[in-house]
Amino acid sequence: MQEIPKGRSDLLPLYARLIATLAKYMPDVAQGLVTYLDDEFRSLQRRKSKDFLGQVRTQNVRYLAELTKFGVVPEHVIFHCLKVSLDDFSRMNMEIICNLLENCGRYLLRNPETSPRMASFLETLQRKKSAQVIGQQERMLIENAVYYVNPPERAAIEQKERTPIELFLRKIMYHDLTRRTLDKTVKQIRKLHWEEEDIVRLLHKVFAKPGKIKYSNIHLLAVILGTIHRYHQDFAISVIDDLLESITFGLELNDFKFNQRRIAEVKYLGELYIYRLVDSPLIFDTLYKLLNYGWEGGYARPGLYNPLDLPDDYFRIRLVCNLLETCGMYYDKGAAKKKLDFFLTYFQYYVCIKEALPMDVEFIVQDAYNLTRPQWKLITNFDEAAHVFAEAVKLNYQPASTDKPVEVDEDDVSASDDELDGPEDEDVVLPEGEGDKSSDEDDDDSDEDELVKPGSSDEEDEHIIVTRPEDERDPEADAEFDRELAKLMSESAESRKFERKPVFDVPLPMRRAREAAVIAEDSGNESPPTPVVPMHTMKFSLLSKRGNRTQTKSIDLPSDSTFAVAMRSKQQADKEEQQRIKSLVLNYNDARDDGDDNGLDKTPNPYAQPRLDKAGGHRSNQRARKLQLSDVNWT
Repeated sequence: MQEIPKGRSDLLPLYARLIATLAKYMPDVAQGLVTYLDDEFRSLQRRKSKDFLGQVRTQNVRYLAELTKFGVVPEHVIFHCLKVSLDDFSRMNMEIICNLLENCGRYLLRNPETSPRMASFLETLQRKKSAQVIGQQERMLIENAVYYVNPPERAAIEQKERTPIELFLRKIMYHDLTRRTLDKTVKQIRKLHWEEEDIVRLLHKVFAKPGKIKYSNIHLLAVILGTIHRYHQDFAISVIDDLLESITFGLELNDFKFNQRRIAEVKYLGELYIYRLVDSPLIFDTLYKLLNYGWEGGYARPGLYNPLDLPDDYFRIRLVCNLLETCGMYYDKGAAKKKLDFFLTYFQYYVCIKEALPMDVEFIVQDAYNLTRPQWKLITNFDEAAHVFAEAVKLNYQPASTDKPVEVDEDDVSASDDELDGPEDEDVVLPEGEGDKSSDEDDDDSDEDELVKPGSSDEEDEHIIVTRPEDERDPEADAEFDRELAKLMSESAESRKFERKPVFDVPLPMRRAREAAVIAEDSGNESPPTPVVPMHTMKFSLLSKRGNRTQTKSIDLPSDSTFAVAMRSKQQADKEEQQRIKSLVLNYNDARDDGDDNGLDKTPNPYAQPRLDKAGGHRSNQRARKLQLSDVNWT
């Protein structure tokens, strides 16, 4: 027990516990070990100049301290070690005092038997530390040891009192929320008393602070808020307002201790867009605000100084990349695609304004571009990025020339492409006509001519353009409607694929009776002239539709044409089939009548005698067939 393995100071508490256990039954073992350690301590004090014995000294005093806490070392032995070290206040003894205080000093101070003597020793140590000139490192060791033994009194940390409903909400939202418990959590939140202001306030605090929830569960928080929005719209709107205000507050304060919370807020905003609680204009406003907030003139430029966005501060880039990685992949068509392309052009210009990016930030930017625009070639040169951004600004904000015909805005065209399920056409947008499209072609042609030539003949040099603001429509909502409509149409087509196609049986228009009467009056009693029909032609009626009116036109086809021969063969086959069915029906009726007439002459079957009528003998004794109307004398 005296020889501790070298470098295994972690075994000292275990050895001390073993010695304390054995001391109850073998006190000589404990006394012998204490004597051995005391002699070793005295021997090491006599060899002060031996610096290589530092590890042995540390192990010796720690062994004594551990045995002291188990009551094995007598009181006078441990205080002798402290007094000897305090009398010779050298660096070596300072380390010994600190080791003893850190391992058993609190025990000696809290023990009623040793507390007065230990308090006196600490006062003496403090006075000697102040009176003697010692190094900064030694002073720090002593102060830490004394602070560990007798820390200053301070008030206990008060636990915040929470109501049971608040504890319940914190548990289901901060601890129990997972994909599996999502439906259960939504039901529990909806069952709360929403008419009470305290409940709404607690829920608002939970939903408006995404930084307190697990980062992997932020999308679940957005899902729950989207479900609540159906029933409590004002609550969802207030949460979104507070979220945007918190993002702006983070830009104003720009304190690094709130960085984790700011990342969670931006992530939360992107998830709200995915679940249709905010629209794309709000996302783009937030993206530009993250980059331009605090800059003079409204946007970042080289040569200007922004105290809220220093050249070596890259946290705004992290925020933008986080938002793009959350919802940027959904801007892949229409007006939103063009807006995102323009923003990415400005974003790479903003990145070039900063100092050289650290490796982790550079990888974050590359990942954001690869996720949103995989084919994008990222520019790292400032001059080239500035030139590309200037070209994008010129193209995006170029005023319409008066010499060119009026063109519809590309953003509006793209939005209309998202709304309609048709081919994309970025040049012309034709509004859907209301009413019937069966108007005359002359009117259509005249309308087209008026569209092509809007000016009058007297004012050919003047171009008057009258525009009106178009209704703002959400392209994402329209795109979702188009996808649902296309899905519905495809399902309808799939369900009708295997249905039997009906025969085209549109009736041919007949000649009106009034026209036939007029022709008959004109002809009088004379026999109608026989129309002269060419012998080698066959007459057909061509059915066409113009607008809502059905029209027919008589045409003559050669008799030897494929269509005429096939039609004649079909008519002949139908006529023969009809004649055959007619013959079968007539033959069947004749055979049935003959069988009824000959049935009475045959010998009756003795085993199948007909029922005898008990009414009397004037009626027929047998009923061989059903009674017919012709059998009754109605006179």
